Amino acid sequence: MFRRIRSYCLFGIKAVPVNVEVDASQGLPGFTLVGLPDNAVRESRERVISAIRSINKVVTGFRTTVNLSPADLRKEGSALDLPLAIGLLVATGELEVPELEHLVIVGELSLDGLLKPVRGVLSIAMSLADKAHDILVIPKANEQEASLVEGIRYISAESLQECVNSIGAGTATRPKWSSGFKQLNLYSNKTADIPDFKNVVGMEGVKRALEIAAAGAHNFLLVGSPGAGKTLCAKCLPGILPEMTETEILETTRIHSCAKSAHDAEDFKPVLTRPFRTPHHSASMVSLVGGGTRLKPGEASLAHNGVLFLDELPEFNRNVLEALREPMEEGQISISRASGTITWPARFMMGAAMNPCPCGYAMDNKRACTCLPEARKRYQEKISGPLLDRIDIQVSVPPVEASQFASKTKAESSAEIRKRVCTAREIQRKRFTSTDFKTNAEMSSDFAKQSCKLSAEAEKFSINAADRMGLSARGYYRLLKVSRTIADLRNSDKVEILDLSEALRYRAFRS
Repeated sequence: MFRRIRSYCLFGIKAVPVNVEVDASQGLPGFTLVGLPDNAVRESRERVISAIRSINKVVTGFRTTVNLSPADLRKEGSALDLPLAIGLLVATGELEVPELEHLVIVGELSLDGLLKPVRGVLSIAMSLADKAHDILVIPKANEQEASLVEGIRYISAESLQECVNSIGAGTATRPKWSSGFKQLNLYSNKTADIPDFKNVVGMEGVKRALEIAAAGAHNFLLVGSPGAGKTLCAKCLPGILPEMTETEILETTRIHSCAKSAHDAEDFKPVLTRPFRTPHHSASMVSLVGGGTRLKPGEASLAHNGVLFLDELPEFNRNVLEALREPMEEGQISISRASGTITWPARFMMGAAMNPCPCGYAMDNKRACTCLPEARKRYQEKISGPLLDRIDIQVSVPPVEASQFASKTKAESSAEIRKRVCTAREIQRKRFTSTDFKTNAEMSSDFAKQSCKLSAEAEKFSINAADRMGLSARGYYRLLKVSRTIADLRNSDKVEILDLSEALRYRAFRS
C-alpha cells in the first residue's frame, strides 16, 4: 500500500517541504531508501524499526520502498525519523490516520520509541502560519518553539506511542492552537549580567560615541592602549540598546534555532535580548559568515538585530574580515554551492576594538611606543581601507587618569542613556514608516540626503569637509547618516553644522 507523509527539511534557515513516500507491497522482504539522504537519514531505518517494535507493531516482512521527494534536494538530519515511522505504520496497515494529508510531521526517534527534539522547528512553524488546515506534529521538547508562531495548530508527543494515540483513528486528540507571545514574558530581568556605564570611570567621549552608535545602529571602532577600557565600554553597549520587537525576536530566534545542533534543541529559549556576539580572533571564515558541509549560519547571522563585536581586530585573518564587507552593506549573506544559493539575514551593528600598534602604546602619553614606523604601518594596514570606510564611528580611547579613580562624581547610568536612545529610535521608526529601513544606518544615499534637510551653509560645510578629509562617496553619505542620528538625539528636524562637526570627529582615524 502506498502512503505519503508530509514533512520538512532545512535548507539554510528556510524550511523546505518534503514528502516521505512509502510503498509497502508483497514480495521478497527488503527496504530501499532513495531521494538523496545523508548518513543520518540513511541510518534512520534502524532507529525507526526498533522504535516501532517497542510499541508492539510489526512493519517488516514487506518489500518497502521509501522515496524522499523532491528527489534532487539533499536531506540532512534526523527530523524525518517520525514521518518515516508513521508512513511505515500506515502503509503496512498497522495504523489508520484520518485526514493524513493535513498532518506535517517532524521528529527524531530513539530506539525505545522516545521522541527527541530537532532543530529548525520555528522555521517550519513559520512556513505553516498561513495554512489554517495543517496540523504540525512535533516532539514535546519543541512545543515552546512552535508555540511562538501565533495561529498554527500543533500536536506534541513525548514518544511514538503517544504520537500514534494522538493521531490514530478513534483516539485522535484535539490539536492545540499556538498562542504566540501572549504567554511569554518578554520584559523579564534580562540585563543583570551586562556591565553598567555608571561603573565606567571617565571616558565621556567614548560613551557619547557609543550612544550615537546605539541610536542609529552605526558600526564603530575603538582604538586605544591596552587596558584603556575599550572592551569594557563595548560590553556595556547591550544595556543601552532598545528592546527587540516581536518580529525581530522571531527573526533572530529562527536563525539561532537553525544553527543549533540537534542535541541542543531541547534547551531552546527564545532570543529576547539583542545578540552580542564576540568571536575569537582565530575564527575561520566559515564560523564567521556561515557555510560548511551542513550549511549553518555563522556569527554574522547569529548577530542579526544585534552586535557583532570583534576584539583585537588586526589579529583576525584579513580574508575573514574582507568577507564581512558585503553583509555590512547589504544586511544579508549569500553562500553559493553546487546545490544552490542560500541567503541568511545578517543585519548587525559591527563593533571592533584594536591597539594602535603592535606594542599598543602609540597613543599613550605616559608610555613610549617601542615599535618601528614600518611595523606600526604594517599593523594598521591589516585593516583594509574599504573595510574601514564602512565603519561610521571611529573613536580614540585615551587612558584614564589615575586621579579619576578616586572621583565621587556618579557617572550617567546605562538606563538614562537608553532612554535617549529609545527616543531617537522612535523618531526613526516614524520616519521610516513607509520604507523598508529601520534605522539611520540602513538608509539609502538618496534617502539620507532627503532626511538631513541641510541648509545651504551646512551643505557647503559638509562638502568642504569631505573634500579636505578625502572622504569617498560612501564616507560622505555615512557622515550624513551619523549627523542625522546626532540631530535625532537632540530631537531636531534639521541637521545643523554642529551635528556635522561632531560626526566629522568620528571619521578622523585613518589607518
